[in-house]
Amino acid sequence: MAQQAVADQLGLNAADPTTLVVDLNCAFASIEQQHDPSLRGKPLAIAAYATNAATIVSSSREARDLGIKTGMKVFEGKAIFPRLLVMEPNPPRYRAVSDRLMAILERHSPDLLRMSIDEASLNLAGTPDLARLGPKGVGLSIKKALRAEVGECITCSVGISTSIWMAKQASNLNKRDGLERIDHTNLVSVFERLRLTDLSGIAEASARRLQFAGIHTPLEFLRSTPEALHRAGWNSEHAKGWLQRLRGFEVSNFEGVARKSYSHSHVMARATSSQRELEELLMRLSDMVGRRLRAADRRGRVVSIGVVYRPVAGHFSKQVTLPNPISTGEEIYRAALELLAAREPRREVGTLGVGIAGLADADAGQMGLFTGEIRPRNERLETAIDAIRDRFGEDAVQRARLLGRAKVVRDRIAFGNTGHPDED
Repeated sequence: MAQQAVADQLGLNAADPTTLVVDLNCAFASIEQQHDPSLRGKPLAIAAYATNAATIVSSSREARDLGIKTGMKVFEGKAIFPRLLVMEPNPPRYRAVSDRLMAILERHSPDLLRMSIDEASLNLAGTPDLARLGPKGVGLSIKKALRAEVGECITCSVGISTSIWMAKQASNLNKRDGLERIDHTNLVSVFERLRLTDLSGIAEASARRLQFAGIHTPLEFLRSTPEALHRAGWNSEHAKGWLQRLRGFEVSNFEGVARKSYSHSHVMARATSSQRELEELLMRLSDMVGRRLRAADRRGRVVSIGVVYRPVAGHFSKQVTLPNPISTGEEIYRAALELLAAREPRREVGTLGVGIAGLADADAGQMGLFTGEIRPRNERLETAIDAIRDRFGEDAVQRARLLGRAKVVRDRIAFGNTGHPDED
């Protein structure tokens, strides 16, 4: 009765949970261990590139037990465990496992949302399995099928709740093959043992803004008001959305802060000042940025580049705002190339990045009179190339200038993007 009184007081969603979130554990590393038995039981890190300065995008359970986590640099991981195994990603292999996971989930409900390469949500409302198995039974069935059909190394955490966001919180409670439920009867007790940054979508910067407004814990967040959140710099719609989300309600199309840019960067194994090498790298990066932009059905007007010099520290960045929005790699490359000309030509470049901002939906605005026919044709061509690269890798189709060149930039999986082309 006391729990019900608290739930009523806070206005929590008291509906029976029908939403599941399924999250593969240590996804990329576990998939590699399943593929190659010699990797099993060993500390393994999947890094964006095979350099000590690269970022670890996935670590095996054995590596995590040593304190080696996603987001660390390779050299930081090796400082903890010098014999750490490091591999570059194999995106086609990960997408294949992701596709098999989706096929398993579809057996239980047609209402399926692929949230990222290693995570999906499932709505059981109105399905026979909700009555036959219940949410917990469906979760156990998914786990069993995953092991049998994908492999014994592949485990998942399942969260059950009344909304996708809250089910994701439940899946985060136990990242080792867990199955957890959050509803109005235990939501408060769960929030009592969490930090603000444990809440999905609340990073350090957001937590600092909330703390500035006097909100230091998830429970204080839950009990806050739109006025209090306004003091943290949040607008009314954003604040109301979060307060509904924290109470277990589904908030349609509420993503917190909309994505403002797309970018790709590359840390080179050997610094260079060669204009030819930098142009070729810039071309690859521009193509990858364009691909992610089109996958989101968006365009951008602000192109930027970033350069980190080596071995002497220093950096350079520059951007340009274009008169019309663009989305193809060729257009991004042409704008970025002009920006690159402003770098210090005698200094060696160790890292090069390309980005695009000033985003709008692809169908927003009008095309120019003389570009109206050319741009759609170019976009259709690059969209076709996207599909080939998604399936066979970034270097499956190359510009003529890049034929025969080393695979400088690898096909990558972006978190939160099945883009099919960042993880757990």
